[in-house]
Amino acid sequence: MLNESISQQKKRILWTDEEDKLLKQLVNKYQNERLGWKQISKALRKQGYERNTKACRERFFNYLDISFNKSELTQLELDKLFELVKVYGNKWTCIAEELNHRTDQDIKNKFYAHVKKVFRRLLKASFKTNESSLITAKLQPLLISSIFCQENEMDLKQIHIRDDMKQLFKSLITQNKSIQQGHQINEETREKVKQISSYLEKENQIYLQNKITRKENKLKTKIKQRNQKFKFTYNEIEQQKILNKIQNKQSIFVLPIKTLDFPFMDFNTNFENVYNQIQQSKIFENESQHQIILSTPFNWQYPSFKIDSFYQPELFSQTIHSDSYNYQTIWNA
Repeated sequence: MLNESISQQKKRILWTDEEDKLLKQLVNKYQNERLGWKQISKALRKQGYERNTKACRERFFNYLDISFNKSELTQLELDKLFELVKVYGNKWTCIAEELNHRTDQDIKNKFYAHVKKVFRRLLKASFKTNESSLITAKLQPLLISSIFCQENEMDLKQIHIRDDMKQLFKSLITQNKSIQQGHQINEETREKVKQISSYLEKENQIYLQNKITRKENKLKTKIKQRNQKFKFTYNEIEQQKILNKIQNKQSIFVLPIKTLDFPFMDFNTNFENVYNQIQQSKIFENESQHQIILSTPFNWQYPSFKIDSFYQPELFSQTIHSDSYNYQTIWNA
């Protein structure tokens, strides 16, 4: 159940032309106001676009703002970028200020894209396979960013990478940052690439497993908090009900009275039925002693009883032979 909830993640929604146009209008309106990006995000949400402040800011500066340089990096800019990363690490704002009026996000994206391209070409040259693109695509961006971050920038989000593996990866990328597709590498470089790729693959698997575990724990915590909130709200409602009863001088604890469902019994009818059955059985037992004929001197009937409206007892008559005259036997039958 948890895995299903984790797998159903929000997909990245691309910006539309209408959304970009609205974003430009909102930036012109709120760019000089305090908390302008927050107001822009709020205005977009009202129009049905779910964009937070960070998404609005990055979209405008990286794609829509024509005042910034968004062209591809030149070789001089690329060499300078690698030098600045050695000095500043992941401080992209400081790096962008020294790179020909570019945004920090644009510089960050271009750097990591180039690193992955170099590593992909090194893998292809080392393993002689076309699966290098798949290998690099599986590597998490946080894994590569953890390699180039400074020690004082390490936080809970970063992945712990061994220092020797960090230096090995950095040296391979830096020394081959200008490698072209199809270039050959020497045996020493090939062994280093195999060593770092094996290490990164293991660390990548560990990171992905830990990521799933963190999401499961986060979901469990969220469900637990929701249940506690529901229970707290329910208790508040019940307490309010009790207070209302006290104010209205009503009973607080009242047990519901449950009526016992007995089957309906009509004692008069039941008694009459039993009596009729007894009498009838006695008559049949004395049949051998009394001859039944068509013509009788008299008819005997059962005495009348209180008859229920839903039941009408049958009328029994016993014919007696005119020669018997054993009235006592008949009446005592």
